[in-house]
Amino acid sequence: MKKLLWLILLPHLVQAELISVELLCKGVEKIQNQEITEMIRIDGNTLVHKVHGNHFLEVTDNKISMLEMDGEKVGLSFDLNRNNGDIEIIRGWDKPYHFKGSCGVIRR
Repeated sequence: MKKLLWLILLPHLVQAELISVELLCKGVEKIQNQEITEMIRIDGNTLVHKVHGNHFLEVTDNKISMLEMDGEKVGLSFDLNRNNGDIEIIRGWDKPYHFKGSCGVIRR
């Protein structure tokens, strides 16, 4: 019976793939008031960013987010609206950073 169950489930397990999306985000860095472009990759539920590093994300139907606290202050906050592409990134560690803008998909 176990062999029959494995034969039924195996094709579904083999075909599972990780969803990877690359985003191009344009907006304003609020602290220095500069227009900048951010390149972001999301692999499954992981944020992959060359400056901010790799972080696990909380994914819901409407948004993708992450909040890491540094004591009582925000260490790193990432919030992406899945409906309209609005994004906000806040970093409060050694080099404060606040980016707010809009994203579009470059590659799936």
